[in-house]
Amino acid sequence: MVTAGVTVVAHAASLTAARGRSCPRVSATVPGVTHAANSEAAGSGRSQMLSVAVKEVASKGLCCGHGGGARCKFDACVRQVASTGLCYLHGGSKRCKVKGCEMRAKSNGHCWGHGSGTRCEFDACVGQVASKGLCYLHGGSKRCKVKGCEKRAKSNGLCCGHGGGTRCKFDGCERHVLSKGICYGPGGDARCQLRGCG
Repeated sequence: MVTAGVTVVAHAASLTAARGRSCPRVSATVPGVTHAANSEAAGSGRSQMLSVAVKEVASKGLCCGHGGGARCKFDACVRQVASTGLCYLHGGSKRCKVKGCEMRAKSNGHCWGHGSGTRCEFDACVGQVASKGLCYLHGGSKRCKVKGCEKRAKSNGLCCGHGGGTRCKFDGCERHVLSKGICYGPGGDARCQLRGCG
C-alpha cells in the first residue's frame, strides 16, 4: 500500500465553457489517499485519477458542511434548519408519536417504520405502495424486460443498467442525467467552492 497525493479533476469546466460561460476548472488535491492501485503507479511516476462524489451547493457557493444553507437558531447548534428556524433534533419537524421513537413523522404522526404512508395490499407485506395498491416487489411498477432482471423499468421497458433512462451528454459518460442533460459527476448541479470539498 502506498500513500500518495491524488488530484481529482471534475470535467464540469469544459461543459460550462461549451455553453459560453466562464468557469474556473473544478479541481481538488486530496493528500494522503491510500489506494492499492497507487503502488504500481507510484513507482512509474504516473499520476492517478480518483472519482470522488462532490457535494452540492446549499447557498453562498458553499455546501451545508462548509457554511451554506440556514443554521438552527438553537444556542451553539450548527445543524441545518428543517423548519421554523430549528434543526430536526431541536424541534424543527415533528417526531414519530410512538413512545421512544426519534424518527421524523412522515404521515399520520408516524415515521415510515411505524406505519406512515400506504402499505402494499399483498398478504402480510409492509412495503410502501408504488402504484395500483402494490409495492415495487409485488408488481406495483413495471420490471425491466431483460430476462432475469428484477429491477424497475425507467424507460423503453428497460432499467438503468440495461439502457433505460437518459444518459449524460458528456462524451463517453454513461451516468444518468441529474439536471441540464448532465450527470452529477460532470456538473449537473452546483458545487461547493471550498477547495478539497468532496
